[in-house]
Amino acid sequence: MSNILPCSVVEALQKADRKQVQLAGVGCFAQVIKVADTGFVIKEIFDHPVVGNLQPTEKRIYERLGRHPYILRYYGEYCLGNGLPNGLVFQYQRAGTLVDNLALSKYPKKRTQWPVQAAEALRFIHAKNVIHGDFGSHNFLIQDDGSLALADFGGSRIDDTSAVVSYSTRYTRPCADDLVSTESDDLFALGTIIYEISVGHLLYADRCSREIRKLLHQHEFPDLDPVTPEVQVVIKKCWLNGYQTAEEVIRDLGATPSPLSYPHLFCFTGLSLGIAITVFIITRRSQFMLLRPNRLSSKSMISQLGMMPIHFLYPCLLT
Repeated sequence: MSNILPCSVVEALQKADRKQVQLAGVGCFAQVIKVADTGFVIKEIFDHPVVGNLQPTEKRIYERLGRHPYILRYYGEYCLGNGLPNGLVFQYQRAGTLVDNLALSKYPKKRTQWPVQAAEALRFIHAKNVIHGDFGSHNFLIQDDGSLALADFGGSRIDDTSAVVSYSTRYTRPCADDLVSTESDDLFALGTIIYEISVGHLLYADRCSREIRKLLHQHEFPDLDPVTPEVQVVIKKCWLNGYQTAEEVIRDLGATPSPLSYPHLFCFTGLSLGIAITVFIITRRSQFMLLRPNRLSSKSMISQLGMMPIHFLYPCLLT
């Protein structure tokens, strides 16, 4: 994915009323600026005395991930100044985070798909060799259509790099290695997210971090009676290291896997389809030549095949 901002985004940012630029959020490593009514935010990442500047890592991850329905839309890097901070540009999500919308009264119909969407997002990033490292309800946003969008990869792990952030206490797998985040750590956190979606509140919302840590290390988990039996099984298996991949979670949730989580399979399928179509056309043209040899020469047949658009025969070449 290119890191060059689309011209329409640059134009919208440049024309935005600077008096309507406002702070949308702030954390230890960055602040998010909402740029008027453009529909965009700029994430300005600070230089941290311990971990340095996390923007290069986050930029690299978003560029690798590209577009996915359950990943926050990334447009590129803004470096033009002109009254705006330099940083990464994302789509603005007015509904806020999943934490802000956990109450069961919010999105009663849409929330039934949230567990699958969270698992789909996790499977996709793992397929791209990315470990989130801070997987939790606080890092999911609610999109305009009511679906989830995973965000905040500043401290995440990509390839052989190390994550520089750690999971919030209620999402931390007991006995996990604080120095190396793994798929198992993300999967444990997924179980907690699914639990929170199902019951409408944070795990052990009335307990302090020390108490939560102690309970989790003793494998004392909350009562799951309010949760449907099928989802109970998924949550327990996430908490007890019963899964190796997010794909297994999706299967247990009874969902049909999204082809967007299998980019290589999609590419292979498109290539196979293109080859099959080519063979079919050649066969049909050959039969036609045998029946009507004076009407179509082999040279003209090859010429016509050569004029066929490559994106029709081999769509995966454009991915």
